[in-house]
Amino acid sequence: MDKNALRKNWAKDCLPAVFALLLSGLYSIVDGLFIGRAVGDAGLAAVNIAWPLPAFVTAVGVGSGMGGSILYSNCRGMGEGEKSSKIYGQTVTLLIVEGLFITGVLYCLYPQMLRILGASGDVGVKAGDYSEVIILGAVFQTVGTGIIPILRNRGRALGAVAGMSAGMLVNLVLNYILIFRFGLGVRGAALGTVAAQLVTALTGFFLIFGKGEEPLKLTLDRKTAVHILRTGASAFGLSLAPSLILVFTNQRCLQYGGGAAVACYAVISYITFPVQYILTGIGDGSQPLMSYYCGGDRMEELAYIRSTGERFAAAAGLLLALLVYAVKPVIPDVFGLSRRSAAYFDTGMTVSSTAFFVMGPVKFHIAYMNSVLRIKDASRLIYGETLIAMPVLLFILPEIWGINGVWAAFPAGQLVMLLIFNICFTRRKSRLNTAVVRCGR
Repeated sequence: MDKNALRKNWAKDCLPAVFALLLSGLYSIVDGLFIGRAVGDAGLAAVNIAWPLPAFVTAVGVGSGMGGSILYSNCRGMGEGEKSSKIYGQTVTLLIVEGLFITGVLYCLYPQMLRILGASGDVGVKAGDYSEVIILGAVFQTVGTGIIPILRNRGRALGAVAGMSAGMLVNLVLNYILIFRFGLGVRGAALGTVAAQLVTALTGFFLIFGKGEEPLKLTLDRKTAVHILRTGASAFGLSLAPSLILVFTNQRCLQYGGGAAVACYAVISYITFPVQYILTGIGDGSQPLMSYYCGGDRMEELAYIRSTGERFAAAAGLLLALLVYAVKPVIPDVFGLSRRSAAYFDTGMTVSSTAFFVMGPVKFHIAYMNSVLRIKDASRLIYGETLIAMPVLLFILPEIWGINGVWAAFPAGQLVMLLIFNICFTRRKSRLNTAVVRCGR
């Protein structure tokens, strides 16, 4: 085993993936900066309340794109070129079909869903304006987000960065023009996001098909589609989890601090979401190699990539926590928070950022289990956090500490997940490391 070559291959995949997902996280920061400056607390609260709807659209694209990509690399590792090519075409087709289906369903249901999420009054109107545009452009978002893992698993990690960079630039320019020059407010921010994902999708298609690498066959059979969806179930949950947790947290913020606390939490989310994307990117960037070595039954190389990624994720979490703490004093003014909202921010951001110390390893463990097709184990961690641990913590901790208990639930949830992994999964360390349970087979 050539460790130097392994490290170079890992860095070639991982670092561009981290940067690409950082750009994805910056979408929300850009929207927040422009909306906070142009619309104020009402706009920030509206987008924060409506966020689970666009997050669901994005998660569908991420889940299907990652599910198909894991299977693609696994089949390549086993030397099954024809099967991997079929999975690739099916994944692209599935992304298009899902986007069209989501548009039809959510367009009929989004007014009722926003009311359930707590949108009312002026905030409700702005949330509806934002959601309508996002939903109408859902197909661009599913394909745009789903094409990124496909590019990485086809050895085009830098191409994924190029696609995300092009989308980010479009989002930045259009947000400025549509929000400030044309006065479209939150609707302008949504148009910028949709246009950015369209550019990302077109860039991805050009990089794959414009080079004449492989003809695209848009076919879809039920068995392969189900396999892709099952494999991507944990990636879907990992992408959607922060937004589902956001719903629970918004409700507790309203209860313990009113609209000002919700606006404060919106800005905290604009900071924590990109950090989560970065830490997720370390696992996602390691996934192509881990899936490939798993499929080829090359367990020594797999174990080395895993240990390298784990160490890097832990170090990145520590550095990001320190960075956020350093810039924390200037954030409220940058986002245009009112004095009332800013009063909550210092404590809220300080407590929330402590989650980053343990979040890196948690995200990487999930990516590793996905890569070796331990989908059920990864899903237990993700959905256990989202549907059990965080709701329970958000119910209990605010009853003890008020609004500070709301902030404390986030790091407490990450710590619970790390403990659960160490207790429930490292007991099976010999199984996971020795033949990796034959990579889920």
